[in-house]
Amino acid sequence: MSKISNLIGKSKTFKIGDLELEIKPRTLKDLDLFMEFSNEGQRGEAMKKLIKMTLKDAVPDVTEEELDQVGMKYFNVISQAILEVNGLLVKENVIPS
Repeated sequence: MSKISNLIGKSKTFKIGDLELEIKPRTLKDLDLFMEFSNEGQRGEAMKKLIKMTLKDAVPDVTEEELDQVGMKYFNVISQAILEVNGLLVKENVIPS
């Protein structure tokens, strides 16, 4: 492997409900999905796609029907896990160095 392998994101395990799920980071191949977040009209669909992709990676045998039935009460914790594993959490009151 080349030096670039140091830039590959690392997965992390999160407790979501009663499950411990290994959340894997997204990669450059998913950039177009992240770009959809800049369009206010597409933001909801983009988030839904991102959550489904992430859960599908964590639980490969999950069905589309099961994904559609995931409760909204888990939205915040799933979203936070995705942001954290991708290094996208904004830390409050931090002055950039």
